Amino acid sequence: MRKMKGKNFKSYVEEIVEKISLPILAVICSIFITFLMLPIGFSHIPELKVGDISPVDIRSPANLIIEDKEATKLKIEKALQNLKPVFQVNPQVFADIQNAVEKHFSTNGTKEEIKPGFIVDLLERYYSNGVIDDKTALSFKGKAVEVKNPLTSTVTVKEVSTFYTVSKVKKRIKSELLNFYGKKKGAEIYKFVEPLIKPNIYYSREETLKEQQQIKEKVKPVLYEIKKGELIVKKGTKLTKEDIQKINAIKNLKAKSKTINKYVSVFLLSLLMFYLTYKLYFLVSPSAAKVTKNITFSFLIITLDVFLIRIFTFFAKLVVEAMNLPLREDLIFIPVITSTIFISMFLTKKVAAIHAIPVSILPSFLLSKPSFFIIPTIIGSVFSCFDSRTYKDRNVIYKSSLFAGVGIAVSEILLLLYYNGFHFKEEFIFYPMFAIIGSGIASIIVIGLLPLFGSLFKFTTDMVYMELINLNHPLLRKLVLKAPGTYSHSVMVSTLAEAAAETIGANSLLAKAGGLFHDIGKLKNPQAFVENQQNGINMHDTIPPEKSAAILRSHVEYGVELGRKYDLPEPIIDIIRQHHGTKLMKYFYAKAKEQNPDVDEKQFRYPGPKPQFKEAGIVMLADTVEAASRSVKDKKDVDIDSLIHKLIMEDIEDGQLNQCGLSLKEINLIEKVFKKVLSGVYHNRVEYPEDVKPEEGAKK
Repeated sequence: MRKMKGKNFKSYVEEIVEKISLPILAVICSIFITFLMLPIGFSHIPELKVGDISPVDIRSPANLIIEDKEATKLKIEKALQNLKPVFQVNPQVFADIQNAVEKHFSTNGTKEEIKPGFIVDLLERYYSNGVIDDKTALSFKGKAVEVKNPLTSTVTVKEVSTFYTVSKVKKRIKSELLNFYGKKKGAEIYKFVEPLIKPNIYYSREETLKEQQQIKEKVKPVLYEIKKGELIVKKGTKLTKEDIQKINAIKNLKAKSKTINKYVSVFLLSLLMFYLTYKLYFLVSPSAAKVTKNITFSFLIITLDVFLIRIFTFFAKLVVEAMNLPLREDLIFIPVITSTIFISMFLTKKVAAIHAIPVSILPSFLLSKPSFFIIPTIIGSVFSCFDSRTYKDRNVIYKSSLFAGVGIAVSEILLLLYYNGFHFKEEFIFYPMFAIIGSGIASIIVIGLLPLFGSLFKFTTDMVYMELINLNHPLLRKLVLKAPGTYSHSVMVSTLAEAAAETIGANSLLAKAGGLFHDIGKLKNPQAFVENQQNGINMHDTIPPEKSAAILRSHVEYGVELGRKYDLPEPIIDIIRQHHGTKLMKYFYAKAKEQNPDVDEKQFRYPGPKPQFKEAGIVMLADTVEAASRSVKDKKDVDIDSLIHKLIMEDIEDGQLNQCGLSLKEINLIEKVFKKVLSGVYHNRVEYPEDVKPEEGAKK
C-alpha cells in the first residue's frame, strides 16, 4: 500500500500504458473516432403541421437540397399532356377471319355461286385501315393515339375517328353482300360472316402506363438549396405547406445521420486502419514494432489527429459562416498532421510515412469529395516527415510543418483546377490558406505536447540530446570538479563517437551525448580510476583484485542510478549500462589468477548487457580505444593505428558487438575514423633544440 502511495502520476500512467493491450486500445480509439465523425444528431424539432405557430426558430443544420414536390408534380402533369394513348394492332384477327371464310365456303358451296376471295377482299378493305370496338371509339373520340404494329414494327399517330367501328363494318358488309348476292343468298352469307367481325385494334393500358412511367422518369425534379444555418422558420410564424416540407427534410436528414449502418461502417473502417498501421509497422520497421509503446503511441496520435482536424475544421466553418464567404462548406477542412511529425521525431521517417494513410482516410467522411481531402493530406503528411532525425531546434519543426502546408496547398490548387478549370474562384485563395493555417497549428501543438509525450512514453528527440551536449548539465559540472580526468576522457570519447556515428549514418547526437555521460558513475569513487589518480598513488595496489573488480563494476550501476535521478533519456541510460558490455577486467583477473588459479572469471566481468544498438556499440569502441591510447606513456614508440585495430578486434572476437547491429563494413569505417581523430590528437610533437629549455619552448 505504501508503495502504491509512493508512486507519482508519471509512473502510474506508464504502468497503465504498458497494461492496456493494443486491441482494446484500437477499439476505444475507433469508438471515439466514430462519434467524432458522426455526431449524435441535431437539436430537437417539435411535431408541427400546416397552420401551426412555430414555438422556436428553426435553422438548417446542414446544406440541403430539397425537392419542391408541388412544382415537380405540375411539371410531370404538363409532360403527360403530350402522352398519347397506345393502341396495338392484332394481325391474327384478320388471319383468323380469312381462314374461316375460305374453309367454310370452299366446302359448303360452289366457287361459282360464292367466291371466298371476294368476301375476304371485302373485309380486308376495312381491316387494313383498322377496326375498333364501338365503346373504345366513343371513349377516345376526337383524340390522337399511337398505333403499334408488331408485324412492321412501326408506330403511327392517328385520330380515333379514322378507324372503322365494328358496328359500321358490319353494316357496310351486310349492305354490300345483299347487293352482290341478292337478299336471300346475301343474308345467308352475312349470317356466317357477321360473328367473325371483331376489332383488330385495341387499347393497350399496359403499354400506355409503361410510356407514362418513362415520361415521369425523364422529368427532373424541381430542387432548391437551403444553406447551412439558414433560418427556415422564425419563431411565431404560421407554418405553410412549404415550411412543413423543409422541416420534414431536416428531420429526414437527422434520421439518416443516426442510421446504425453508418456508425458500424465508420467503426469497422477505423479498426481496419489501426490494424493496417499495426501490420505496416512490421513491414517498415520490425525493430520499432517489437516495442509496444511505439504502436500504442501511434494509435493515440492518429486519434489525436482526427480530433484536431475535426475541431479546427468546425471552427473554420464558423468563421466562413460569420464572414459570409461564398465557399463550399463541405470542402472546408483544416489539415493537422501532428502524427507524422511526432513519429519522425521519436522514431523514423519510414514509420512516420505509414501514418499518412489513416490520417487522410478517416476524416474524409467530412467532405462530399473524399479525394479532395485524401490526396492533399497524404502528400502533406509525407512532406512533413522528410526531415526525420534532423530536429535539432524548434525552427526545424516550423520548417517541416510549413513544408507540409505548402504541399497540401499546391495539391488543393491542382485539384481545384481539375474540377473547375481555369475559372478563378475564392476557393483558390481560402482553401490553400486553411492548409497553411493547419500546418502552423500542427507545429504549435507538436512543440506544446513534445515534453508531455516524451515524458510519458520515454521518447527522446535530437533536441533533448542538443540540450545535453552543451556541457552545462549538473552531472557534467560535477564531473569537471570531482573527476577531471574522467571528464577529459568522456569529452574525447564523445568526439570519437560523434565522428563515427556521422560516418555510418547513425544518430551522432545520441552517440555524442552517450559518450559524455557514459562514465558518470565514476563520481561515486573518482580516485578508484587511474585517470583521476595523482602523484602515482593507486588504491588498487593495496586491495584484493576481487574488491577492485567490484569497484569498477559498481560505476556502471551507480551511473544508471544517477541517470535515472537526473532524468536522463532512456537511450543515454542504456549506453551507460551497456558501454562495457560483459567485458573481462583482464588486469585484475590476471592478478587474481596469480593468487588463485581456480578463480571464477564471472567475478571479473562487467554485468552487461552487451550493446543493443549501434550508438551503444560505437561508445563502447570509442571508450576502449581512447582509454588505451591515453594510457600509453610514450606515444612516439607506439603505432596508434595497430593499437586501435587490435582493441577493436578483441571486442569483436569476444562477441561484445554481436547484438548492436553494427556490420563489419561499418566497424571498418569506425576504425578508420578513430585512427584519423586519434592520430591528430596524439601526433608526434616537434622536438625542441637541446639548448632551449622545455619551459621556454612551452611559452612560444
